[in-house]
Amino acid sequence: MSHQKVIADQKEGSIMITQERIETLIRMVEENKNGYETADQYLSILNRWKEGNFNLVDNDHNEMWRLQERWEGRATGITSEEQEKDYLVKMFGVGEERN
Repeated sequence: MSHQKVIADQKEGSIMITQERIETLIRMVEENKNGYETADQYLSILNRWKEGNFNLVDNDHNEMWRLQERWEGRATGITSEEQEKDYLVKMFGVGEERN
């Protein structure tokens, strides 16, 4: 879900970040907290995102990948606003001008 906000050599799959998705994931983790060893780490990241704070999104992305034991596609930085807009147009058609 963080792909629109990070620079990475590989990006596998893509889900657009929305407030509704963030809140849904928070609910899912909270409802199943006893089943997730890493619930506190996920909630810390998701709650920061819920507040609109993406200042650490590259680190968040890498931490989530680490928790899932995935090593390819590590983030190397945070996209600029223009790079994110381009990604949203390319992947989701968001922001495309309609004639």
